[in-house]
Amino acid sequence: MKKITELNAFLITNDALKETLENIGWKAFISEIKRGFEQSALGQVVVPAKVYVDTGVSDMRCMPAYLPRYNPKYCGVKIVSVAPANKKLGLPTVLGEYLLRDAETQQLVAIMQAEEMTAYRTGAATGVATEALSRTDSKTLGIIGTGKQAYYQAKAILTVRDSIDTIKVFNRSEQRARTFSAKYEPEFGVDIAVVNLEDALDSDIVTTVTPATEPFIYSEQIKQGMHLNGVGADTKTKIEFDPEVLKTARIFIDDFSQCVHSGEIYRGLEKGIVAKGDLISLGDVLLGKAEGRTSKDDITFFKSTGVAFQDLITAILVFEGMSENKTK
Repeated sequence: MKKITELNAFLITNDALKETLENIGWKAFISEIKRGFEQSALGQVVVPAKVYVDTGVSDMRCMPAYLPRYNPKYCGVKIVSVAPANKKLGLPTVLGEYLLRDAETQQLVAIMQAEEMTAYRTGAATGVATEALSRTDSKTLGIIGTGKQAYYQAKAILTVRDSIDTIKVFNRSEQRARTFSAKYEPEFGVDIAVVNLEDALDSDIVTTVTPATEPFIYSEQIKQGMHLNGVGADTKTKIEFDPEVLKTARIFIDDFSQCVHSGEIYRGLEKGIVAKGDLISLGDVLLGKAEGRTSKDDITFFKSTGVAFQDLITAILVFEGMSENKTK
């Protein structure tokens, strides 16, 4: 944590943030994100609507938040951009910064690189949903897409479902899937099989993390008892699951205002396949105000769009964790 004298604030890099979160541990981190979902469902968070700026080839999003019940000392905003064409340039496709401020004086406290923040909190949100909605006897995890986020999805899901003994990965580039398997199988301690799409979907839990703009998963490929995490399609123009999949699933969301403008749910509402009343808040499930999985045969679908409270919780944990270590 480096002090920027001119700004009287600290600079926290991706590497420093990652090290701090690894010290906190996935189980504890997921628990903190779960608290955020619960407080959000109780109306105890201040999270204005996400602002999108679309350039045609990339987009920028601004995500402010204040969590008076979680920690009233801080507020903050994340500026995150997605530039898919960066992959061809050898550059990150997701870039961002987080500005953490003193909630009373509005003095800048820290500037954080936000790529690792986004990756960790997105994985943790899936962990919260998977723990609440998937079958406790789940043995297989299918991951579709093996970009950066796939690792964090797997780590979080393995944390909450230690019954999993096999991960099936699919990527349009088989070589990338094989690289993922070879790199992470020793760390995860489970078999990581490189498979085709059909075999990846033949899993108890399936997580999709692709930038697809046309659906590639259809209702006939979905079996009873599955839990699905739709993570990649977080804007109107992206979609992974055909909206018909939602007809047979119980649909759970992270944020109502964002989900109705994102991926499968946006298209499903537009076509009249689903109604807004079909959307169930994950936070309400965690609080016992709504039912989650009602039977072993339920198909549960979690739509993840990424909510600003998740970023602020991450920023607070990292800043206070690093400050505590600095004083030891």
